[in-house]
Amino acid sequence: MNETTALPDDFPSFLTHSDADTPVPTWKQFTRSTESIDDNFVAHLSLIVSGAEDEAPAVEVWDSWPGNVRRSTALLVDKILNEGWLESVGPIRDWPWDGGFFFRPRFGDVELANVLNAKSGGDGAYTKCSYRAGLPAGLARWNHKGWKWGWMENDSPLAALHVGVFNDGSAEVHLDTFNPLCVNQTDSSEITRLPLIGCYNHKLLRLHRRWEQSRYGSIVRTSANFYHLMRGRVPLSF
Repeated sequence: MNETTALPDDFPSFLTHSDADTPVPTWKQFTRSTESIDDNFVAHLSLIVSGAEDEAPAVEVWDSWPGNVRRSTALLVDKILNEGWLESVGPIRDWPWDGGFFFRPRFGDVELANVLNAKSGGDGAYTKCSYRAGLPAGLARWNHKGWKWGWMENDSPLAALHVGVFNDGSAEVHLDTFNPLCVNQTDSSEITRLPLIGCYNHKLLRLHRRWEQSRYGSIVRTSANFYHLMRGRVPLSF
């Protein structure tokens, strides 16, 4: 947390975590190699981190990242693994940041889109960010103008995956603290449904605007906070 920013009285206490109270994963933890080693899994994570399936160069890249970036990358991998589409994730592009990274889809952007589209609609755990899915869903992509396609979890109120694909075939994944599209398996009293407009979680939309789309966004969107939001909800590697 940025200690120089004065926080208002209504700032959520569960979003005040810092590096001091949050672990950073080791490479062995990240690759789930502390007890047994799955060579194929290690090779895939090496590819994600360094662009090659060799472990040694990947460890060198991993060790060059600051602690919060290692934590963030591990959390995203853990979440995507739990969601069932880690196989589609290829090499990280450029430098990951605290809360997200750009990547090259392992088997191409169309394959990634097919995987996430299959998880969208009906009882699926994702909503495609398209106006065909309603105005709130369309606006979720409009806020990321470079995306040609986008998806967001609809059953995770906190630390929800938001995924987009760019025109050049690269992709982005990041975590949103409060998820306005969380309308699946949620208290119906929190959901607003408007004919011809679509549905959204008005409680989480209010919190999203108050904290993420404000001067406090950089304080809210940290891997330290995401770790504590995800712990107990998602199987973590550390």
